[in-house]
Amino acid sequence: MCLLCSVILISLTAMFACSASNGPRTSDQQPAPEFLFNRQPLTFECADRLPGRSEGTAGKGRLRVGNEAPYALTRLEELRLSRSDVPALTITSDPPGWIAVGGNESGDWSIRFCARGEGNSEAEAHQRLQDVSMTHLGSVVSINNASRIISPQTKGSFLLAAPAAAPMIIHGSYAPVEVRDMSGPLRVTASHGRATILDTTGQVDADAFVVDFAGSQGKVTLTAEAEINLEMTATKFDGTILASAQRPVRMLVPVGFLTPFQAIVNRPQDFVCRADLCSKVRQEKPNGLYVFTYSGDGSANPELVRLRSEQATVVIDNIRRKN
Repeated sequence: MCLLCSVILISLTAMFACSASNGPRTSDQQPAPEFLFNRQPLTFECADRLPGRSEGTAGKGRLRVGNEAPYALTRLEELRLSRSDVPALTITSDPPGWIAVGGNESGDWSIRFCARGEGNSEAEAHQRLQDVSMTHLGSVVSINNASRIISPQTKGSFLLAAPAAAPMIIHGSYAPVEVRDMSGPLRVTASHGRATILDTTGQVDADAFVVDFAGSQGKVTLTAEAEINLEMTATKFDGTILASAQRPVRMLVPVGFLTPFQAIVNRPQDFVCRADLCSKVRQEKPNGLYVFTYSGDGSANPELVRLRSEQATVVIDNIRRKN
């Protein structure tokens, strides 16, 4: 038997063996990593990298590491839009990179954008840099990739200080998206990326490969092709959460969490609960799926906070870190 065929057969055997297992995969039982919800500063440097030179301002950057291309060229652009002219903003992004939004009390949209091209020569880096651009038309700001080739050597980093109450839509195909401190309606799609939403209190609709959400209020709908990680930042959540993923849905709650919720899974062993509230959860099987209900303080319908994973697990743990 050929080596490739053997590898395929072994891989298929392992896959079906895992599928036939009576319990969920070990990785699917792990708690949501708490570092996902740490609030790091929303900032970036936009600096060139040349062979033998450090990257960063005033010589305080870093040396080239790993398999990075030896040349990196950048272009910094800044844009300010008045909210009276642009009451709601749509952001679209083609190339890999990073989109970050922080809400504040300002009346303007303030944008910093860094285009970046890398290559094995300065000419190659320059060509890739020219492929990346930012355009503005009406209420739409677009990050464009002229080559249409998805490459880690062609990037665009986008940092927005936004009026907190303003509506916003973000479409980032490959770019990870982070949004924090917004109160207006928010729609995020990141079909091949990660969407991280922190302390955003209005209506939130997010559909991404992976979704991370932390907060204490809002009308929240989350869908993920892979996993969803949640952190409840208060003992009561004011609003609704509908979270559905193909892989695990994980939720961290503070000790004494009072908000009722439901967890829906395919098998009883797919509900993994290690929090202080677990003894108060009841199990049902009304329509072929297992429903685990925590009534909390009885102040709301448990269906208003619903966590669903039909192919993996729903995992509940207490927050461990000290705030």
